[in-house]
Amino acid sequence: MKLHPDSETGTVQFAGKSVTYFDTGVPGDGRTPIILVHGTGGTTDTHFRTVFPMLAARHRVIGLDLVTTKDSDLDELIAQVVEVIEARAGGTPVHLVGYSLGAVITAALAGRRGELLSTLTLIAGWITTDKQQRLRNSVWKSLFADGGRPLQEFQTLLAFSSQFLRSRSDADLENLIQSRTFRDGFDVEMEINRTIDIEADVNNITVPTLVIGATKDLMVPIIHSYMLLGGIENARLAEIDSGHGVTVERPAQVFMLIDDFVADPAAVAAGKTIEPLKV
Repeated sequence: MKLHPDSETGTVQFAGKSVTYFDTGVPGDGRTPIILVHGTGGTTDTHFRTVFPMLAARHRVIGLDLVTTKDSDLDELIAQVVEVIEARAGGTPVHLVGYSLGAVITAALAGRRGELLSTLTLIAGWITTDKQQRLRNSVWKSLFADGGRPLQEFQTLLAFSSQFLRSRSDADLENLIQSRTFRDGFDVEMEINRTIDIEADVNNITVPTLVIGATKDLMVPIIHSYMLLGGIENARLAEIDSGHGVTVERPAQVFMLIDDFVADPAAVAAGKTIEPLKV
């Protein structure tokens, strides 16, 4: 199933790899594109399935699926995003949106290639991997070696808030568990996550930035969003009552925040917290 009736699928080549994109416009469209970068083990579909069509109702949207192989590192993933921007945006600075590892990638990109961006939105991102994150990563690695149901349950438990999980029917919860699949490169991305340190890049970010943190996030606790707020000169913060899977739990709030921000990045002053949305 297509992400959106108007989206076209294509590929760009980088270092012998075909990076797939989903674009609701064409080069020369005239609208500033919103570029969506998914997180660890995800795809545009799994991490932005609901947010993509909401944004596409008002904007040109481009999602991309990162290609991760055993020799991949953070620099290569950043380069893949740059390749898509340069191939599809036609020289227009873009609204760049990253989720989880995608937020790390896009923040580092913004610090290195700020001329490519009009705005930056970081959802559930972080600057430096801390001890709590490394501990979770180690448990994940042990479960991944064994494979099977325990890893699916572990991922589901940590991805969503307790309120969200309690609200699911037994059938819905089972579908959530079964949907936790592990694409090629997932383990490589988890290894990349262990050693993230993009402080130097974050300190160089000058574009207007929106930081979105999830208050019940167990994978990337909201303290990391406050660190991003403090580390980026022109940033403002929005909190959403959600677990890490905020694009699944609260897609309408994610959409509203991005839509408002790209329309008027200066509506909320740098360093301020956006009033919680009532949805």
